[in-house]
Order: sequence, then structure tokens, then C-alpha cells
Amino acid sequence: MIERVLITTLLIMLGTSAYATFKRRHVRVLGDLATAAATDSPATTGSATILYFASDSCAACPSQARYLEQLLAQWPEGLAVQKIDTAVEPETAVKYGVFTLPTTILIDQQGDVREINYGLTPTHKLTQQVASLA
Repeated sequence: MIERVLITTLLIMLGTSAYATFKRRHVRVLGDLATAAATDSPATTGSATILYFASDSCAACPSQARYLEQLLAQWPEGLAVQKIDTAVEPETAVKYGVFTLPTTILIDQQGDVREINYGLTPTHKLTQQVASLA
């Protein structure tokens, strides 16, 4: 019985570690991408930018849009949200490695990717992420 608990715990730890490593590498690669393509980066405005990847067929995207509206109400200055429709701009989704919708990517004032959120992300988490840039 104790062996099963230990094996389960080990598998959970390995899975969590693998996910954290994947996310760190993905942020690093996207950060390099954003820096290399600074001329066409949406964050060249000098403010933090949230790239919001969505599509008309996404069931959770309207909820994410409401969360982003709430976030913009809290941060009227220094934050921009750029909605990217993956059906219209699939190359942008590929460039940023988007594999699920909705996805939000937080880019700081220097144009570096700071956070990637796969799936529906509530306002409080987005608020914490934006606040960490200040």
C-alpha cells in the first residue's frame, strides 16, 4: 500500500516538474521571439500588452473577454489588450505556440514575454500578473 502512495506521489511530482519546465522554456523561447521581432511586436507602445488568442468557435472565449474587460477597468493606464482571432491570423498563433483557446500572453513594457496562460484565466490571476510588472 505504501508503495502505491510513494509511486503516485513521485508521478505527480514528475508531472508537475515537467509542466513547469515546459512553461519556463516556452516563456524563454517566446521572449527571444518577441525581442527578435521587436519591430512588429504589439508591445512597442511602451505599455504592458496582453495578447488574447480567441476564435468564434471557442466556448470559453466570451468569459475570458469579460475577465479582460474587468482587468482593463482596474488598469486603465499602462495596459493594452490585443485580441487575435486564430481563424483569421493562424500564423500568429503558430508563432506564439498557442495550442489551446483561450490563451493569454502577458508582454512587459520592454517587449519580453512574462506570462503565458493556457485556458480560461480569471481576473484575479491576471491582476496579480500585471501587478508583478510594476
